Amino acid sequence: MRQTKLKPTKRGYVRNLGRLTSGSQAKFYLGNERSAALARLNQIATLWQQVEDRQEGRPGKAVWDDETLKAARAIEKGEPFSAAPYQFSTGVESAEKYFARVNALQRTGALVKPSEAFKYELGRRDLVGDVENSHDELSRAIGKPLATGQTLHQALRAFQDSIRNEYEQPDGSITDNANSKIRQTKTIMTSLPDCDLGELDYAGCDSKFAVFRKKPISKKYGEPMRRKSCQNYIGEMGRFFRWLHISKEWRWRYPEDFALISRKVIETDDDVEREAEDVPTWSLEQLKILNEYATPKERIFLLLGLNCSYGADQSGRLRIKHMHLDHKLPHIRRVRRKKKILSMHALWTQTKEGLQHFLDARQKSDSPYLLLTENGLPYWRLTKGGNRAQVIPRLWSDLLDRIHKDFPDFPRHPFNTLRDTSADAIRKIAGAETASIHLAHKHQSKDENLGRYTNPTRRKHFRAIQRLEQKWQAVFEAASAPWQQPKKVYTSVATVKSIRTLKSQGVAPKDIAMQFGISTATVYRHLEKQKAPLK
Repeated sequence: MRQTKLKPTKRGYVRNLGRLTSGSQAKFYLGNERSAALARLNQIATLWQQVEDRQEGRPGKAVWDDETLKAARAIEKGEPFSAAPYQFSTGVESAEKYFARVNALQRTGALVKPSEAFKYELGRRDLVGDVENSHDELSRAIGKPLATGQTLHQALRAFQDSIRNEYEQPDGSITDNANSKIRQTKTIMTSLPDCDLGELDYAGCDSKFAVFRKKPISKKYGEPMRRKSCQNYIGEMGRFFRWLHISKEWRWRYPEDFALISRKVIETDDDVEREAEDVPTWSLEQLKILNEYATPKERIFLLLGLNCSYGADQSGRLRIKHMHLDHKLPHIRRVRRKKKILSMHALWTQTKEGLQHFLDARQKSDSPYLLLTENGLPYWRLTKGGNRAQVIPRLWSDLLDRIHKDFPDFPRHPFNTLRDTSADAIRKIAGAETASIHLAHKHQSKDENLGRYTNPTRRKHFRAIQRLEQKWQAVFEAASAPWQQPKKVYTSVATVKSIRTLKSQGVAPKDIAMQFGISTATVYRHLEKQKAPLK
């Protein structure tokens, strides 16, 4: 093939390659996307090379034969190709040459099947049977896998489509679990080199699992993946191969002894030490600072995390119907979808007031969710790319940024550390079983069947939440006007305290403004709020 640059035309990328029986050149229209056009051109060039190789030593010039041209036209359009059965008879060509020819065509990307019915002799064995059995028998006989024309990455992309179809909801979205599985499949695809499915015999499959058994380097963080993450990827790979085995569209079946492939991730000293470490939690003093510096929006998520042990998703998904604020004992009652378990939490006074505040101030919307952004969107939602919106984590990051201006050494634990802190405190007050109820775990004890015969001890749980409210009273007192929206949040709490202290010492507002690099109007605004002094 003449080596020239592939240039776009009005009809996309076009290339003449090979000759037809009429003597004219064959023209192929390869589409408008350059990368796809190059891939198709390379596949067609491989086909043409086969045509020229078969012509070598024979009179005349090489021309496209009907069968190979049909495959080239299918590749040109990006479509699969099923070749008409090749005729085989002993004496015309050997079995190995026959399959070498079929596999060469398959490796170009064309979907080709061997002859539907054929009989041949290999060594001293007669192999007779359907396509798949004959293919497998020959593979074992010659000691190497045969190409299928279908690749691992193609199958993984089809597996992602099957996940979307399986987990699609009535509104067209897919569940969180499905999104996680798709993300894991993408990581698997970027971590494993592509190959023909025919190469995935026992050794081939074992090498794929070995990538995650050995904890590969994360492309995002530049360090070995966590052991738990690798276990999740290996689990998803197992589900992928099971799907591939039962799918009729893919020419791959479990190799012999597939079940013996090890799925255990190596365990390093760092893994052991990491798992032995205590779970990070917030101290009482740190919680006071968090509540003191938080804006009303940040505070309601802070309180839901501490009061109900909610993570970001659970807080953002809180619906109006879940709240029972007018009850004798205000509480939230909801079903945790992932675990299919009823979750109930008594509400602290400040949490109840905050929920009522946002309910009263809520703009008119058809959304069932309580907490909405200024644009009327729920804090928990999926982006156009199918990922979770990061609004709550960003709010949390903004809060920690403001605190760091006054406390540079303040820890930067993630939002879900509030959930851990809450459960840890409840466990110390009322024990492990109540902490499991607090976390809305499916099993509250080692007896996994206990929930089928008994009910959770909710009164004990509610009393534990009330005792924690008393224990953390100083946290709530740190916010003097918890639901009053500040006009400006750029002046830190520590600066506001210093402004008021200097004014009480007789320093002029003008001098205070110069000292902190702010306007005199800002100083007066904070002095006017002195009726509700900051703690």
